Parts: sequence; C-alpha cells; structure tokens
Amino acid sequence: IPLPYLSLVEDVRLLKSDEQNPNRMTLKQQEQVWRSLQNYGWTYPIIVNKDGVFADGEQRAQVCILHKEFFAPVLRLSVSDVDRRLLRQILNKLKGKHNKVG
Repeated sequence: IPLPYLSLVEDVRLLKSDEQNPNRMTLKQQEQVWRSLQNYGWTYPIIVNKDGVFADGEQRAQVCILHKEFFAPVLRLSVSDVDRRLLRQILNKLKGKHNKVG
C-alpha cells in the first residue's frame, strides 16, 4: 500500500454492496486483478460513500477477500446515494465491461 494511502486503510469485509454493480468478472479476470495487486499494489483506493457502500472497487475487494487479504485503502466520500451510483457508472464505463442483462 503506497504511503499516501496508509491513513485510508480499512477492513474491506466491513464494506457493503448495493447488489447493483453491473460489472462481472470471470475467474481468469479475478486472477488477473489479484496478480496486478501483487505486482503493482494499490494504484488507487476503493471508493465508498460515508456509509461504506461501494462506488468503485467492489470487484477488487471481493478478490482480496477470496485471497484472505482483508485490508485495503478505502476513500470515503460524503455523497448522496444518487451521486454514489452516478460515480460508479462513470468509473465503470471508464474501465469496466458491463453485464448487459439486468
């Protein structure tokens, strides 16, 4: 974890999903995320609202939990639920692939 992110470290098991994330990863993609975290570390934090509901990084958190890595940098933003959802959509479109069903 980069030095500037150390003050942001939290237990990702305590974060919450709204179960509305349109992104889905294959097992191969999950392993690629894990390898990337091992090789390059946390290049940007998980983003949640003040209540700990994911805006960005839910997949990374799930991968970490699967590998028994429970602590990661988490940036908490004071945003409304509508803004959290908009933020997720913007960030997912920038770097993700949406599941068109649902």
